[in-house]
Amino acid sequence: MGGNRNFEGDNPCLECDGTGWAPYRSETKNGEFEVAYRLCPRGHAPRYCMGSSDGHMCSRPATVRRGSGYFCTEHSESVHEGGDVDDPCEAI
Repeated sequence: MGGNRNFEGDNPCLECDGTGWAPYRSETKNGEFEVAYRLCPRGHAPRYCMGSSDGHMCSRPATVRRGSGYFCTEHSESVHEGGDVDDPCEAI
């Protein structure tokens, strides 16, 4: 355990997609639902965002996998829109 790949090969975990963070729906106080994240129930190690800004690494959990990179929701949007993978925080 502790890795982010399954034992059958190079396929990421179906629970967390290799990020270590599994999404679930949580009810808010006003009765609406939002997507929240918890640690992977299969014990995969959590990853943190690969983005940076002003020379500092992002401290947010990496909940989205884009290609071979792992990013927080905000940075994944800039990477998805064609932003620079080396410095995705600049778009935020």
